[in-house]
Amino acid sequence: MIDLPQEVREQYDGRVCSFWKDGKPLLLQLSSYLRAEGTQLGARGRLRERMAKHAEDWKAWDENLFPELSVDQATAEFLDESGLLWIHSYLVWPHLTVYATISGPEADVRKLDSWAMDALRSLKLALQ
Repeated sequence: MIDLPQEVREQYDGRVCSFWKDGKPLLLQLSSYLRAEGTQLGARGRLRERMAKHAEDWKAWDENLFPELSVDQATAEFLDESGLLWIHSYLVWPHLTVYATISGPEADVRKLDSWAMDALRSLKLALQ
């Protein structure tokens, strides 16, 4: 479950769920991976793999993005050649990994109280 403002639009393509506001450049994307057996790769390991695939000037975050400290998490960012800031974050539970990106103009993405940051921090697991 995720808390989103009413005006946020969404699109699900079977693997990635994208959220945005019409006419605004900020984008939140989420995907998840279930683990039924075996050992879950940790957040830092997943982030290292992601960073190795993309030759960017990555900056790892020291602070946690997600408020629940029991969740294994790792976050890094880079500024692309067109001036868009990309934040990549992995949230890992024993049975589930959530991969999140927030992207847009640097000034918008850096707002820690943006709708996208608030939505990501509101993420809750729903058991069915």
